[in-house]
Amino acid sequence: MLVYENLMFVATFNTIRLMLDEASKTELTDEIDRQWEYHLLTRAVFNSNFPKDLEYISPPFYEERGICIKVKILDAYSEVFKNSAGTVAVWLNQNYVIRLYGILDSKRLIKHGKENDIKIIELINIMRQNVGAHSTGRRASNKSDLNKATKLINELFGKKISIESIRSYTLSIDSVLEPMKDQVKAFISGLKAC
Repeated sequence: MLVYENLMFVATFNTIRLMLDEASKTELTDEIDRQWEYHLLTRAVFNSNFPKDLEYISPPFYEERGICIKVKILDAYSEVFKNSAGTVAVWLNQNYVIRLYGILDSKRLIKHGKENDIKIIELINIMRQNVGAHSTGRRASNKSDLNKATKLINELFGKKISIESIRSYTLSIDSVLEPMKDQVKAFISGLKAC
């Protein structure tokens, strides 16, 4: 038996079972919640309608989660604003996926999930490799991975996204990222404590 940073690996035949102590599980889920709150705060400003209006209040999705921000854009005509305003929300969603992956990987949960066919981990792994960590994230370069990710989104989150028509990774904050976060936390909570 090998113990490393509150983790214990138990070898059983050809597989390795990962067990976290309760404090480590709580630490992980708390960090996931903290990153989610940061994400919500930034997306309340840079929401899916940004930069449609020069003055607005954050949409109901964010208000329902305790964030209500009034925004007034003073200069929507600078080159920097025009070049990046339309895609900043997607970039923030990509960043959340990359951070979630990093949190899980820090405790070897990505490896554990891949070895044990944990579907939510498979989805995060595919997305992390394709939404900006190892690519520009602007368009799907690997259609096979995009199809796998879309099938997993449909299966895990009860969506009906057409595989044939999809051109980029679906990263909607309300229908993909939030349930993804919730399923990851459930996965961590369900791990056997050592």
